[in-house]
Amino acid sequence: MKVAIIGCGYIGYELAKDLFEKDYTITCTTKNPKSIEKLKKTTQKSIIMFGNDRNEMEIILNENDVIIITIAASSSDEFESTYLETAKTIKACALETTSPKAIIYTSKTSIYGNHNGMWVDEASTLNANDDDAKILIDTEDTLSSLTKLGYKICILRLAQIYGPGRDIKDLFKAIYKDVIPGHGDYYTNMVHQKDVVNAISYAIEHKIEGIYNIADDDHPTRQDFANLICSRLKLNPPKYDPKLADLPDRNKRVSNYRIKEKGFEFTYPHRSI
Repeated sequence: MKVAIIGCGYIGYELAKDLFEKDYTITCTTKNPKSIEKLKKTTQKSIIMFGNDRNEMEIILNENDVIIITIAASSSDEFESTYLETAKTIKACALETTSPKAIIYTSKTSIYGNHNGMWVDEASTLNANDDDAKILIDTEDTLSSLTKLGYKICILRLAQIYGPGRDIKDLFKAIYKDVIPGHGDYYTNMVHQKDVVNAISYAIEHKIEGIYNIADDDHPTRQDFANLICSRLKLNPPKYDPKLADLPDRNKRVSNYRIKEKGFEFTYPHRSI
């Protein structure tokens, strides 16, 4: 099977290594020229490409059976060019191809927005209404519309990712203060890098279609989670102040029931701290 990974960063590179070991024929794209040499070790073809490059995208669609989109924007200013423009370019190319493909796209659970701490599943209302979330929703809709052309679409909505290089304790230390902006009673939703990679690989192998949340089983509140981490780091637990928050409310607990129903098992169902 020929697989293309569009956006080989934190998730895409680890996925490439995983699929390489399973003898897939892999094409990887990156916007970073410095990543090419690293990618060459685990891929048959590595390309420097931006998501709006229609010529390269058309080649990728024609040459591969499965297209995996693991792109990530480094800032809000890049959301539209990173996510939506890539989806629009794929759709434009899809309209010109005669052989429908399978597409797996990694979205974000942030699009659920605020549900006042209630559980959300894949059928829940997408309450997020900030500009970034609207772009992510439009991106999902653009890719989902390809089902009308016979494409097999799988959307994996990822919780906050941690893992090697993104250790939970290090992530926390980066924001640690006596008072942290936000609500301490809001729930946390996270997932380990390995489980994201495994979920994508599982979706390929089992030809899964539809929308699935990828989040672990643990949903402690921010305050409880901070208290636990501080006990490990021997720090005084912080207080949370909602008056200092500059992000929209996104209080929810993300259910992972649907992907488990498909037979997927998490390697890290509980937080590894």
